[in-house]
Amino acid sequence: MRCARMFSDEVNTILLPYQLNYSLWQVMFVIQEKQGCTSIEIAEYLNVSKPSIAKRTQILAQLNIVSQVQTEDRRQKKLVLSPSGQKMYLQCAAEIDQFEQQLIQHLNQQEILRSVQVLHQISNALEASKAGTNHE
Repeated sequence: MRCARMFSDEVNTILLPYQLNYSLWQVMFVIQEKQGCTSIEIAEYLNVSKPSIAKRTQILAQLNIVSQVQTEDRRQKKLVLSPSGQKMYLQCAAEIDQFEQQLIQHLNQQEILRSVQVLHQISNALEASKAGTNHE
C-alpha cells in the first residue's frame, strides 16, 4: 500500500498544473481506453462506487475535459473526452509515461516482464476471488 500511495502522490504532483489528480486521471484513462463509456462502466472498471464516479465526471465536465453523447439507450449517456480533454490526456500521459520510465530504468527487460506477469496473476486472482464472493 505504501508503494501505491507514493506512486499516486507523484502522479498527483505531475497532474497538479492541469487541475487534475490521480482519481480524475483514472476516469480519463478509462474513457480513453474504452474510446467512450458510461459512468457505470467506469465504476465497474475501477471497482469504485457509482456516486464517486458521478462526482469525478462532474468535475471533468466543468473543466471541459469530458462531454456526453447520446447512446441508443436514451437513459444512458456515453462519456467521451472532449477535444481539449484529448489534448490534455496526451500531455499528461506523456509526463506520466516519462515518470514510469524513470522508475524502471534500472531494471532489465526480464525483470520488467516477470513483474508484469506477477501483477497480472495477482489481478486475476483478485478477480476470481471477487467473482467467487459475488456468487455465494
